[in-house]
Amino acid sequence: MPPEKNKKPPRQRSLRAGVAFDRPGLAAAAADLARQLGLPLVSSVTDDLDFVLFRTAMRIELRWTGDVAPAAPVWAEFVKGPAGYRRRRGGREMLIRAAGVKHDRPPSVLDATGGMGRDAFLLAGCGCTVHIFERNPVVAALLRDGLLRAAASPETRESAERIHLVAADSRKFLENMTNQGKDIDVVYLDPMFPERTKSALVKKELQILQLLVGGEDDTEQLLAAALNAARNRVVVKRPKTAPPLAGRKPSHCLIGTTTRFDVYLNP
Repeated sequence: MPPEKNKKPPRQRSLRAGVAFDRPGLAAAAADLARQLGLPLVSSVTDDLDFVLFRTAMRIELRWTGDVAPAAPVWAEFVKGPAGYRRRRGGREMLIRAAGVKHDRPPSVLDATGGMGRDAFLLAGCGCTVHIFERNPVVAALLRDGLLRAAASPETRESAERIHLVAADSRKFLENMTNQGKDIDVVYLDPMFPERTKSALVKKELQILQLLVGGEDDTEQLLAAALNAARNRVVVKRPKTAPPLAGRKPSHCLIGTTTRFDVYLNP
């Protein structure tokens, strides 16, 4: 049989999603969430869906139901667990030094790649006003829910009130801000890179977010927009051994065990 000519690779199908709830009293809240996201409201988790946003009495959870489902659901958490530990460490975190946070002069920060918001919350805990941009509507819904719960806790209320979530594309905002004048001190980038998925040590949360969001193919343009918009500096989080983003050499680096922060200072 002759070889096929010009065979195109199969197109990746769209993910199938829905919104569900675990008790009758949450039906209205789940229906409202489904309307906001343009997703169907389903009565149960089925094999017909790749993931479900589950409205529980405690929070909104992302539950993956596909073939490569991580074992546990994912949600945004700022009060307990690892986020609580990092909050208590405060200024000892490498990110705080990379962002140039001073106790008496905390900078304004734009987190251009929000994700689950832990780094942004750490910055807010050190006094920074943080604008988080997240363009994936499902991730933004998880993040919004986590911030609402943090605002309801005495431990984290003050930090949560310093955070402003914007469910939109940060690159467009940064490009417009360049034309209107610079009023953000620090722009923070933590791009999601395909190479991270090759590691056997990838956390389940990152795994499920990569399945949901996919790779980001505009990081070079995002870095350029950030460099033009930031008043003081741009901070880029990278795997320790990865090359600089878009091949641009930073002003300096802070290197940890597995992570590196590349700092680009603006004159």
